[in-house]
Amino acid sequence: MRKMIFLAIITFCSFQMTAQQANKPSMQVKNEIEVLKNADLNLSDIQILRITQVLIGEEQILTKNLRVLEGNKSLIAQRTKELKLNKVINIKGALTEQQAEKFDALKLADKF
Repeated sequence: MRKMIFLAIITFCSFQMTAQQANKPSMQVKNEIEVLKNADLNLSDIQILRITQVLIGEEQILTKNLRVLEGNKSLIAQRTKELKLNKVINIKGALTEQQAEKFDALKLADKF
């Protein structure tokens, strides 16, 4: 009985740690957020949070695609290009019209 309770606790803790790690931004996401902050777009905290979540999601999708399409370079290149475009669209979706114009003027899409 004690072993079963111990195993249940271990399992629960491992699920909790995995869930927490899935929502932590990677260095790539942190660097992309810094690019936006340094561009002087005057992003609000809410915008930064939304964009961070978008970038984390896009990164997870890319990682899954790379794993599934491993070895198929043409499909990987095509899917990566699509995901990059989708990432930029989602980032601009969190911006105001003026911020989006400045984003385009600074050609920030090339940095993502």
